[in-house]
Amino acid sequence: MNVEILAHTMATDSVGARTAARLAQTLLARHRVTVVAARGAAAPHPSLRLPGNVDVVALAPSIGAGDRDDENTSQLVIAGDPEFRRYNRADDARLRKHLSASGADVVIALSSALGAALAQCRVPHARRIARQPAPVERLPESSRARWTELYRELDAVVPLTQGDAAAAEYRALRSAGVEVRHIAEPVLLAERPDKATTGVVINAGRLVSSRRVDLALHAFAQTRAAQPGWELRVFGTGPLRRETRDLVTALGLHDHVLLFDREAREEDYYDADIALVTAERLDSARPVMEALAQATPVVATEVPFGAPEALAEGQGGLLVPVGDVHATARAMERYMADELLRSAHRVQALRTAQSAGPEQVGDAYEELFRTVKAGVRGRWSQRRRTSGGAPAEDLGRPTADCQILPNGMWDITLRGVSGTRSVRVKEQGKGRKEVVDFAVGSGGAQARIDTRLLAALGEGRADLYAVDGRGKERRLRYGRCTLGGARDVGHLSDLRHFHWVLPYETEGGYLRLRVWSRPNHAELVTVDYSDTSLWLTGWLQGEWQLGGELSVLLRRRQDPTRTLRAGRVRYEDGWFGAELNMDEAMRARLLMRENWDVLLTDDSGSEPVRVARIADDQVVRRDVQRFPELVREEPKGLFGPDVGRAVVGLRPYFTADNELSLVVTEHH
Repeated sequence: MNVEILAHTMATDSVGARTAARLAQTLLARHRVTVVAARGAAAPHPSLRLPGNVDVVALAPSIGAGDRDDENTSQLVIAGDPEFRRYNRADDARLRKHLSASGADVVIALSSALGAALAQCRVPHARRIARQPAPVERLPESSRARWTELYRELDAVVPLTQGDAAAAEYRALRSAGVEVRHIAEPVLLAERPDKATTGVVINAGRLVSSRRVDLALHAFAQTRAAQPGWELRVFGTGPLRRETRDLVTALGLHDHVLLFDREAREEDYYDADIALVTAERLDSARPVMEALAQATPVVATEVPFGAPEALAEGQGGLLVPVGDVHATARAMERYMADELLRSAHRVQALRTAQSAGPEQVGDAYEELFRTVKAGVRGRWSQRRRTSGGAPAEDLGRPTADCQILPNGMWDITLRGVSGTRSVRVKEQGKGRKEVVDFAVGSGGAQARIDTRLLAALGEGRADLYAVDGRGKERRLRYGRCTLGGARDVGHLSDLRHFHWVLPYETEGGYLRLRVWSRPNHAELVTVDYSDTSLWLTGWLQGEWQLGGELSVLLRRRQDPTRTLRAGRVRYEDGWFGAELNMDEAMRARLLMRENWDVLLTDDSGSEPVRVARIADDQVVRRDVQRFPELVREEPKGLFGPDVGRAVVGLRPYFTADNELSLVVTEHH
């Protein structure tokens, strides 16, 4: 059959767009699938990883998701619907025109706004189905009667939770002959529950008050005394980003919390040991199921429509009362302290998530399509379509999935390409010619990369290609890269130089490597604060002359010839501790605002080495980690008895290459 999925937009990495992409991928195994985007360009956002043989039809390609091209409000969307202001009469006209001529056998609307529009549009010969993304009780009470009236015109409605399916509005729809069936949101299942321990807790969702990120941060802070080696990663966009960052600073978690300004992906959950869901309100079990599907145990609040439906105590997660910081912290500590418990719950998590796997969800929709037959409720004629059938194989986009193993090896899985003999890694940039090939197994889909062989690459970037038997290269797109194993540098410690490589996704959706290759390296581990100094700790690798004295240097960005010895360094068994005294930066300050790079030198006459945080799984750290500012008044008499004392702030930050720098600013 030909299936059309109605979505608001596919041009962004939003929850709705990702839902459309997952559902399309689930149904693609049995049907021809088209995603119809009401707003935005037809080219899907690269991070959605929509299969190449899913068509995207953009009804308004030149109009952004939040723009308006008509001042008259929509007549199809219910006034009071959460998405009412997204649509106008120009959208109404485009939807009516497209649906009347779509030729689809099934049309699935993915929001209550589009569901209401679908109920009022004629779609010849098609089953019309609405997927309700939130409980009916979330609609304003004044809108529910109109919602029920319109949804009676549909052939089927899919509530996302069993609790919501029991609502009075759904009982009224059943009485009117509408098929009401709960089907889980499809999630991508991890291949196996055994994975590397990363020491990462993940908290994901939109940054709004109901998500209670503040509770997650306070609970995580309480675990620091007993479990200091863990890291919290917060994913999401929304209005509370500044408040969240300020709270991270206030709690002293600057070195232990990363804030990602995007939605979490499957590999982010896979790379975590614990998923933390602290919301005081959930519209579905999606956040819980996404974590369980990646074999990640969940600590979640007992809210309606959420965790209790997805899991029972011990079935892959721990439930805590809503708003209880101490109970949340204790549940996290149970997982942090007990690897055996985490391991057992990984198995249970994956088993629990099987009901939302692509095959199971595909079966559920297939049964729904068979139940809702042509002519049953008079919405289409008995004429059967002759087009359709099984989808073509997706060969349009050569894609590589990558998993970094704890021993430093990489497993590469190729999709959308056949006849591949090798995976080629080629340096990118003018004048760079280094090429490293890795053989593909006899099945043509698997390759293993030994990162030691990548040590031949110079610092910079490299692209990956699939190479067939005739030597033809096809550049590989970014698929699903799990980097949880990219934390152990033991497999590289015997190299004479520092070498680190990480895969990442380009803006165009291609797979690229970031390569760091240096004779010497000073890896930053922690940044601590006192009233007058910063304290840096880390480890050294490479050809250091450690017979001499180590020193920390500051180099002015505006004048690289100017360096300043800013503190003392202690060294023991490969580890260093450096004090960076703020008075020295104050004394050397020339401008109202200036930047200084942080370096270590061994006084051997060799080039000083930038202090950096490289040897983990973050390709660009500056976007996700922010340090607080150390602010103090200049010491009395610093520039003489007649010179006024300024208030100066010093804030460390990471550059685009993950190297540590300082910004020194005079405050007024």
